[in-house]
This record gives sequence, structure tokens and C-alpha cells, in this order.
Amino acid sequence: MDGKDEGVYAWITTNYLLGKIGTSDKTPTAAVFDLGGGSTQIVYQPTFPDAPNGGMPEQLAEGDHKYALTFGGRSFELYQHSYLGYGLMAAREALHQTIVLAAYSDSPSSVHSGATLLNPCIPPGMSRVVEDIPLPANHALGSSITLNMTGPTSPGTAQCRALSEAILHKDATCDLTPCAFNGVHQPSLSRTFAREDIYLFSYFYDRLQPLGMPESFTLEEMKDVTANVCGGEGSWGVFKGVEGALDELRDRPEHCLDLNFMLALLHTGYEMPMEREVRIAKKIGGNELGWCLGAR
Repeated sequence: MDGKDEGVYAWITTNYLLGKIGTSDKTPTAAVFDLGGGSTQIVYQPTFPDAPNGGMPEQLAEGDHKYALTFGGRSFELYQHSYLGYGLMAAREALHQTIVLAAYSDSPSSVHSGATLLNPCIPPGMSRVVEDIPLPANHALGSSITLNMTGPTSPGTAQCRALSEAILHKDATCDLTPCAFNGVHQPSLSRTFAREDIYLFSYFYDRLQPLGMPESFTLEEMKDVTANVCGGEGSWGVFKGVEGALDELRDRPEHCLDLNFMLALLHTGYEMPMEREVRIAKKIGGNELGWCLGAR
């Protein structure tokens, strides 16, 4: 089973458990967004607006992103894509590499194994030893480096967000417009999936749920939570009423990085408006969700 099929099986599983497919009702389906360690996936059923003046209607372009599916007597044309290298662990590596290379360019002598570098994606007062940061081939520092990353004296939320947006490569060549990021074609969500449900799985859930996020929230609310996390312990008062939240944050200096990347991925990458409502879930109707569940 390849990543393409896994994403579609997850879409089937989610929409079946929600009662959106497999019944006689033709209700709008939900989109699924997964964030794993090495890749992130998107699957949804775009709905194209009617063409003005009776012209040819817009439709999903041909390509590997198009998946025709028949299920429960209904036919669907799904958009799907798996972004290899844009999972959460891969994003951390890319961000850390970006910071190392920038510091080396500015002051080569200051970057060596065991050195301490400022990282805007770590909250003030926190630090983390980051091991085996991969480096470009034939770099003077070698193939990888281990460093101590420490937070700035003031929150670096905006700078961390900028680093997260940079690794998405929004300016990459787009051979089939419109594109989301890294030159990958994707119909505009605001035009073709403006009001339907969006479900976020895996690391989206794992990082947001322990902070007390409800099942449904807007990206603007996610942005506010991210700012509180990145502000350091002095900004964590809002989490005191959430069981286990403070322990989670104290144990994960990289939580600021993770949330900034997730927000950049959804807003800048997939181009969801900040007012867009999304949902996080691990179970639906008591059933555990997983990418391969629908294939069982």
C-alpha cells in the first residue's frame, strides 16, 4: 500500500464513521489532514463553482493528485497528495539546519560541535541539546552536528513562524496552477472547500489536545495558543487549569517550533484563512483513527 492509498483509506474511514458516506444521504464530505514524522497528507473532495454565463465548468485537473472512487453507490473525485519530507520530525531537522547554516554564514568560528546557538523556536529560559542535525553534502562541518539550542531573551514567535514558512518553499516553480507549496498543484481550499469540515490527525492532535484545545477551533485561536507557548513559562498561566499541560510544556522546549510549523503548514502552505475552523480527533464514535484503518 503506498501513501496515496493510505490517505484515501483514511478519508473513507473518517467519512464513513461520520456518516457522510455509505448512507443514502448525499451530505458534504470532510477533508482529512495527517501529520506524521516524515510526511504530511491531504485528501478532500473539492467542489468547483458553476461557470459564469453557461461556460465550461471548472473541474479537477488530471494528474497523480486525482483519485476516482466509488463507495456505497456514490462516485467521488478526490484530491490527494502526500508531502514527503514535511512531517513534523523532518520539519524540525530542516528548521534546525536552517538555523545552523545561518549562524555559520554569520560567524563560522562560533559553530562547532557542542556550541550553543540561539533558536527563536525555543521559548525564553529553555534549551535543548539537538543531536545529529543533518548538513548539506560536503559541508565544512561534516555530515551532521550536535548543538545546544537555547531560547532568546524575548519570545521569537514571529521569527520562528518565518523560518517555518521558509522551508515550505512557496516560491517553488508551479507547473500546474494553483499550487499550495513546494510547487505542488492544489485547488484553492477557499474556493473549492470553503465551509466543509476539516479534520486534523496524528501530530496535530498529539500537540494540541494536551494544551486543552477543544475538538473544534479556528486557526486564529491556534495562533493565540502558539504565542502563549512560545512566550515561555511567564505566559503559561492560561494552561494552569489544563491537567498535565504545564508538565507537557516544561518537558518539550520544541513545542513552540512544532506549533509554529503546524500553523505555517495550514495557513501559509495549504492557504487556509485564519478564521477557518478545523477539528482535531483521535477517535470518532469510539473508533480509533489511523491511516490504514479503512483498509482493514
